[in-house]
Amino acid sequence: MRSSIWVATVLLSILVAVSLCEGLEPAAEQYLENAKVAQRSGEHDKAVDLFTRAIKSGVTTADVYFRRGLSYERIGKTKQAIEDYSKAIQLDPKLETALNNRGSAYYRMGEYDNAIRDYSRALELNPAYALAYYNRGNAYHGKNDYEKSIADFSKAIEINPSDRDAYNNRGWAYLQKNDLQHAIQDFNRAIELDPEYALPYYNRGNASMKAGDNDAAIRDLSKAIELSPDYALAYFQRGNAHFRRGDLDGAISDYNHSIRITPTYADAYNNRGWIFFKKGNLAQSLRDISKALSLNPKLARAYSNRGWIEKSLGECVKAIPDFTKALELEEAQAPVYVYRSECLLEMNQPDKAMKDLEHAAALDPQDADTLATLGVLKENSGDYDAAVKLFTSVVSTDPNSSNAHFNLGAALARKGMISQAIREFSRSIQLDPQNREAFLNRAIAYEFQGNSEKSKADFVQGLSIPAKEDTSRSLRQHVDADRVKETLAAR
Repeated sequence: MRSSIWVATVLLSILVAVSLCEGLEPAAEQYLENAKVAQRSGEHDKAVDLFTRAIKSGVTTADVYFRRGLSYERIGKTKQAIEDYSKAIQLDPKLETALNNRGSAYYRMGEYDNAIRDYSRALELNPAYALAYYNRGNAYHGKNDYEKSIADFSKAIEINPSDRDAYNNRGWAYLQKNDLQHAIQDFNRAIELDPEYALPYYNRGNASMKAGDNDAAIRDLSKAIELSPDYALAYFQRGNAHFRRGDLDGAISDYNHSIRITPTYADAYNNRGWIFFKKGNLAQSLRDISKALSLNPKLARAYSNRGWIEKSLGECVKAIPDFTKALELEEAQAPVYVYRSECLLEMNQPDKAMKDLEHAAALDPQDADTLATLGVLKENSGDYDAAVKLFTSVVSTDPNSSNAHFNLGAALARKGMISQAIREFSRSIQLDPQNREAFLNRAIAYEFQGNSEKSKADFVQGLSIPAKEDTSRSLRQHVDADRVKETLAAR
């Protein structure tokens, strides 16, 4: 019988030809027979002891080492199992089941290359060995080689078309490639073969979530829970689907179930903490996320979530170490660099903030907000060429943004390119006739050109537009309206 987590794991075949060695002492024969009985009864500790006694009494066949390896693996002694499978293979190099099972033991230890090597040797001996194809597919999946994984699961299905696990696992491999159509087809087939099989319902629910169909995801995840009431991961994923639908209470209820079933489920604490934050319960939110980190100190998203909450509370001194830890664990997180940069700006550390935004821009070069903020910092630091380049990129990404054209105009003006700056300010005003700063900055640009008439007209127009309340920390200094009024009055 195959057990299952995210994929059905490796079957340990016990179909081995058995032949007793002639000439054994009666005690050795009795140890061997009793060991087999214990093994069939699931008493693997006892079986190991009896197989060991048989070996010490003179039983030295490949079969006895193979069988003891099986029992070692069943009681979690994987290294000892590998040693016994290796001894069996040494005694009988054509024992394909020993190669398969040693591969499975390597797989469980995360030694995927060794596992693949053993499965491949087993397949050389028996090209119709469906289980070895299936197991090698799992090992390739462990290496994130989804193409080879899919090919092996397909071969296993070709040999055994009723293998529900092979369909399920091939579907999961397709899902990792974002091939949702083929993934769902395979999960459907696994369910057709066994309607009481919880795992493909769970996996199909994941595929539906990726497709944005949270209602379908909830239906499948609910079915998985119905079939397996202690399926903590299914509760967790259903909680995520409820959250995406905006059902915060439903999400909390499912995370509660996950934690009840698996009290050490760090991700469930983290996600529940985030929901509590969304509901305004900050104290419980911080308790849950801190609990998640006590259970899994390497959970990067928990550090970033706690940092965000601390930042929202104005506690950047606490937030920055959490963002830093999140980035140590998972460096390629553009949003976390942005969050930390915002805290650094609040703490008046623009140079450090600039470095963080450079990292964020490198990871996500299409994020206009990041590029714009970085552009302003470059401009403020006197690097006008870099600012112009960044703002030009923003304009090309969002050509209908009034602010994008305004920022480019401001950088061009600082660089002394007045005519080009006026062109950008004009485009900004065209897109947003209420852009007060665009009028005032164009007025200054006209003044530099000596066009007092146009300058005065823009100043008058700009001052007639109400200033927008700036609720965020402004990086760019606004035109001093009072000083402009004094200048106009003196003319």
